[in-house]
Amino acid sequence: MSQFDFRSIKTFEDACHKLGVDPADFFKKYENSPDHIASVVQLEVITRALNDGWRHPLDGVTTVYFPWFWIYSKDEERALPASRKDDSDVARFMRPDGSCGLACAHSYGAWSYSLASIGSRLACKSSEIARYCALQFRDLWESWLFPQKWQIEEKGDVPMYW
Repeated sequence: MSQFDFRSIKTFEDACHKLGVDPADFFKKYENSPDHIASVVQLEVITRALNDGWRHPLDGVTTVYFPWFWIYSKDEERALPASRKDDSDVARFMRPDGSCGLACAHSYGAWSYSLASIGSRLACKSSEIARYCALQFRDLWESWLFPQKWQIEEKGDVPMYW
């Protein structure tokens, strides 16, 4: 029997197949839900498949891993050296308004210090799985972390909300 390779999960449908879930049932169930809600539920299914049956024991002792993202404002993105802009090892989100918008995070002083205390269903059993999940499923993470609450029209570097 061959060992499971988490990299074989490339799509939400692959995750559903691994878990014996019909993706059509999922999409029907969440068709009227906001995109960010459907996205986080898809991420839960994907994480379960990537972890190959492992679940966070919630024992306060077990080390778990979560995808980590650099979140840059437009000005910060422009100021990055070319070597960082091409860094395929880091999933980045660019926000035109410069806000980070993380769910369940507490930040003060700077974005460099944050605490997120909720999200055990998205815990990964290894840093490799967490990194893969961030990069492979970036669109779902972005949809969940940055719900389209406002339409943004940029005028120069100043976003206008309506």
